[in-house]
Amino acid sequence: MTKSGPDKFLTPMQMKFASLLVYGVEGIPVSKTEAATRAGLSHPSVQASRLTNPKQFPLVCAYISNLRDEVREKYGISFEGHLEELARIRDQGKKDSRNLASAATTEIARGKAAGYYIDQKVIRHGNIDDMNLSELYDKMRTIKEKNERLLKAKEALASAESMTDSKETVVKKLPSPQQTSDQDSTS
Repeated sequence: MTKSGPDKFLTPMQMKFASLLVYGVEGIPVSKTEAATRAGLSHPSVQASRLTNPKQFPLVCAYISNLRDEVREKYGISFEGHLEELARIRDQGKKDSRNLASAATTEIARGKAAGYYIDQKVIRHGNIDDMNLSELYDKMRTIKEKNERLLKAKEALASAESMTDSKETVVKKLPSPQQTSDQDSTS
């Protein structure tokens, strides 16, 4: 039987997944896949991706958003306040020669905890024009290693052909015995 529209309520597993995703385990953040695993979902990586897709699971996404809003409210984190704090740290760093890297890192961590930053990985395939020189050398090295047996076979074939060519050259230069006797009889 097929579903006729989006879910009307959250399951306990979905709520546990959202809670783990927002709060982590003992305050330590967890990945989507780990949250799905700990929530007891089958196929954790697939389910984690689907559950965080608002087109597929809008209620779960809304619940995650609500939990993040609660965290922001509890710890007094707002987007405007976050930007103001970063600006203050930047301005103070310009005035003083002190190292404020740890303060900036802390504020960025606050922003991540509030959900203002999203870690994103992009996997690109294919175009050689997009590679820099070191990536090209690495790619060529990988290709060479993968095809080492083929290269050795080609080298062996080339050396065998060159030996055959040199024998044919020697044979062509030396007259055959029949040609010698014919030449002698005509002269």
